[in-house]
Amino acid sequence: MEPDFRALQVIAEVSLGIVGFSAILIGLSRSKDGFSSPDTFRIQLLTFSAFGAMFCSLMPFAIFNGTDISTGWKIVSLILCTYSLLGLNIFPRKVLMLRSEGFKDLFPIKLVLLQIGILISIFFLAGAILFGFFEQKNTVYLSCLLLFVLQSTIAFIRTMFYRVN
Repeated sequence: MEPDFRALQVIAEVSLGIVGFSAILIGLSRSKDGFSSPDTFRIQLLTFSAFGAMFCSLMPFAIFNGTDISTGWKIVSLILCTYSLLGLNIFPRKVLMLRSEGFKDLFPIKLVLLQIGILISIFFLAGAILFGFFEQKNTVYLSCLLLFVLQSTIAFIRTMFYRVN
């Protein structure tokens, strides 16, 4: 089954919008001292997730053009799996370090578990696509991308409305 290119295009556009709004946020809210370490972390998570959704939604346009469908799904799911693994190597360590530095009120454990859980879910779902555990690869792939959009939206809202005093 080929990917739903319309849905991929919508996810790419939404992700680009989130990245654009975050750029405005960064430009308008930057102080003379720069961003605090919690704000820097949230902006990094926001851009990582939004760029991940955008990149991984645009990738099938190139990969499925002239490639066997089965091979195409393996390629895009491997890239998605690798990208989520990269996030798992970076962000849990950083958020736990911020919590240990006294920012537990900005990073409650439920939020930390949700955000780490999103990355773990993307990793396992992409791996399941890679190893052929799903027949509806398109649906699962789109779900992974929507999880990235959810992750970036949470980070955007928390950056906008939950600030360091």
